[in-house]
Amino acid sequence: MVRASTPFLTSTGRVRIGWRLGGFFGVTLLVGGVVGVVSPPGVVGAAFALLVGALVAGSTLLMLDGQRPGALGFYIARDSVTESVRGTALGVLIGMTVVGGMALLGGMTWEARPGTVVGWLTGAVGALAWFAIPAAAEESLLRGYPLQALTEAYGPLIGIGTTSVAFGALHLGNPGSGVLEVVNVTAAGLLFGVVYVKTLSLWWVTGMHLGWNWAHGYAADVSVSGLDVVDAPLYEGMTAGADWLGGGTFGPEGSVVATCVLLVATLGLWRAGALKPGTAALDAGSLVRAETERNERKD
Repeated sequence: MVRASTPFLTSTGRVRIGWRLGGFFGVTLLVGGVVGVVSPPGVVGAAFALLVGALVAGSTLLMLDGQRPGALGFYIARDSVTESVRGTALGVLIGMTVVGGMALLGGMTWEARPGTVVGWLTGAVGALAWFAIPAAAEESLLRGYPLQALTEAYGPLIGIGTTSVAFGALHLGNPGSGVLEVVNVTAAGLLFGVVYVKTLSLWWVTGMHLGWNWAHGYAADVSVSGLDVVDAPLYEGMTAGADWLGGGTFGPEGSVVATCVLLVATLGLWRAGALKPGTAALDAGSLVRAETERNERKD
């Protein structure tokens, strides 16, 4: 039945996307604010509050759209562990490619520091745990419901592009942030968006985000998006040379090496057929999947 469209509803009776996105961010802030009152102070506490808010808001809106909560991308299944590990490994690989390129070009150096191999390994696990909550929070906030809703309404290019620009904008206030830095964070958002659309899995995308941050913040021991939040024993990493090469105080995400690696990785994964939704992702469903199936029926 076709109805007359209104400022609130489409002609099919669906709530317009602007209102749905506004509701998502409103509920996220409301729930996140309440959780933040009882969360411990600091980056991880704030990220945890944001994560809970985004999960509640995204799951609620998806259920109103006739989807299950797992459609958000954080379904509970055996695939969750596998996808998280693979995503983290891929994120580390891409992140360390940036580090290696910078080192070869003189944009990064290291100095020896006291420590032990056991201490480094213990710290590596702790750093993974520390970076996990902020990564999950940012992915739930942007690559969760907003990317799905935008992709369903306007297609994957608009969905990925819009959420990537928003991802870059979130880092405008970080220490050392400038034009190149925001461009690179936006490019990272493109990479994460492509991986979500390919896999329908926030486990994959959060793992990649986690691996990228861990590779820079712990393995290379330099700043991540302008923040020096963890410290590795045995050595101290330092950016070197011009800011466009070494990234300055912002870290590798401020380097043109990161620009090149991120764009190549994004294009490669977009064209590659290796990344596909797993069984659990297909069973959970998503607005992206629904949009894809509608297009297939039209063809």
